[in-house]
Amino acid sequence: MSQASVKEALDQAHERAQDLYKKLQTFSAEDAAQTRADFEKAHADAKKLANNIKTLAEHQRAETKTHLKEAQTALEEAAKRAKAAADARGAEFKTKAGEARQRAKEAVKHLAEAIRS
Repeated sequence: MSQASVKEALDQAHERAQDLYKKLQTFSAEDAAQTRADFEKAHADAKKLANNIKTLAEHQRAETKTHLKEAQTALEEAAKRAKAAADARGAEFKTKAGEARQRAKEAVKHLAEAIRS
């Protein structure tokens, strides 16, 4: 993979993580059925992005690889929390949704660091 295509892949992963984080911020408990569906979709999106980052990390320098591994872990955790939020109610929903948002935010930060490294 050339440097240009690696940079492009990192930028794309960063953008997708930002989109995921923004979506998680906008989900509300107004329509419980829709919110569950939104979190199910976020779960699938986070898992897919984590797998893409894992593949990308295989061919990177050590520092970049570390940031990508941290982003991957954060996205895997965001996926788990999104799934838990989709299945939760009341206070537990708010807790799990907040945890999913936080982990997605951490993934965005780690991907930004990978781009800079």
